[in-house]
Amino acid sequence: MNNKVFGTTFAALLGSSILFFGVTQAGTYVVNEVIFPAKDFGDQTYIGPFDVSNLPEEEAAVTIQTGVKGWFDQAQVKIKVQDAVVPFPLEVVEFNTNNTLTSAEDGAKNELQFDVTEDSVGTFLNQQFSPFVFSDDEIISATEAIRVQLASGRKDQTIDISNALLSTNTEATVTDVTFDSIDTSVGLQNLVLALDGYVIDPLTTFSLLEFIETADVGVVTEQDLTTVASILYASVLQTNFGVGERSIGPTVPITVPLGFEATINRELGVDFVFTNPNSTTFTLNLNTSGTSLNANLTGLPFVYSYETAITDREEFKPKTIKQFSSFVDQNTIRIKTEGENGVQVSVLKTIISGDDVLETINVSKDFYPPVHKVEVHPLTVPAPPAGTGTSTGGTSGTTDGSGTSTDGTSGQPSTDTGDGSTDSDSSTDGTGTDDGNNSDNSDEETEPQYDKGGNLIPSSK
Repeated sequence: MNNKVFGTTFAALLGSSILFFGVTQAGTYVVNEVIFPAKDFGDQTYIGPFDVSNLPEEEAAVTIQTGVKGWFDQAQVKIKVQDAVVPFPLEVVEFNTNNTLTSAEDGAKNELQFDVTEDSVGTFLNQQFSPFVFSDDEIISATEAIRVQLASGRKDQTIDISNALLSTNTEATVTDVTFDSIDTSVGLQNLVLALDGYVIDPLTTFSLLEFIETADVGVVTEQDLTTVASILYASVLQTNFGVGERSIGPTVPITVPLGFEATINRELGVDFVFTNPNSTTFTLNLNTSGTSLNANLTGLPFVYSYETAITDREEFKPKTIKQFSSFVDQNTIRIKTEGENGVQVSVLKTIISGDDVLETINVSKDFYPPVHKVEVHPLTVPAPPAGTGTSTGGTSGTTDGSGTSTDGTSGQPSTDTGDGSTDSDSSTDGTGTDDGNNSDNSDEETEPQYDKGGNLIPSSK
């Protein structure tokens, strides 16, 4: 082969190689930059909790996948329906890397994309929240709610899907309490009318004192407020509501069942306060019938049921307190205060799921001290001191002035002969006389005077 042919052949091969390489590179460029362009994330770019700022897409994918793997190992996700909170199995959740990267935007906080099937969510709901009947639409709505919450990538979270269940699970009466033998006063009727139909919003706190300040309830007494607060307290105990403030009175309640009293005192600021921790609303309904007061709450039913019980009743007998007064006749006892037994009871709240007892809570221990019996007795006149003379005839003798006894005599006792004179031995020196007219030659005899405490009032003479 001569040099000319070799040069021509070499040039042709070289040109073909260059053309092929160029086409190849051009094709790669078109694929990577035009058809499937590679992505580099800019500053301040986050996907879930993971920082992918200034990372190419491939490195960002590795960062996210590594982070999500750790998330699956540590995350604790729970599903909440009203009062029930149940762990959600992450085995039914899959992370979608492609959707996560392609939907991410530069310089923004982006979400993670998880796939959760409606079948797996439906099975979970039907197994864990059996009192509810879930429609297809509710399962779809619940699945979407779970996806949205998982997208944040938080390791510990509780997903409340209660509102997703309102389409077919209609409101029902969730509590029902009746107090009998109450005083249906005008004030109580006004208070019942003002509270009937009151809506308890989600995640809000109710205060009875704040309510009566803003509502037109007219004139109501402390007893009216205590009766209503007590039936509200009994209703709250049948729910998962939290009690923020509740007090009892000093004596055993008469019209309110023992263990359910919630006393109100506006002057001292004693209030009744409770909180609705749910994401759904409840409506309070109150009405009276004769001497009965009924209260109930309507709303989305609870998963669990709540029962209250009054246990460990113990009574304490009162003591008797004796008082003395000069205004009480001899041999007479006046009862100032009738005694009343004191009482102590424990209030228990049991949370039940189906036939299983989940928890028993000691709500309170209410103690009412006994009311002691108070007796008022007459004053007893003190007995004369030893050696003091006494008159046997009802008259007062005199002495030589050396002393005066409680009955007006001193020295040796005088003896009344009945004729107005005394025996010659009526005094130590024979000078004391009794003329039978209750008089003394030197001083006029008077009846002894006592103060209200039973003490002798000295003579002014």
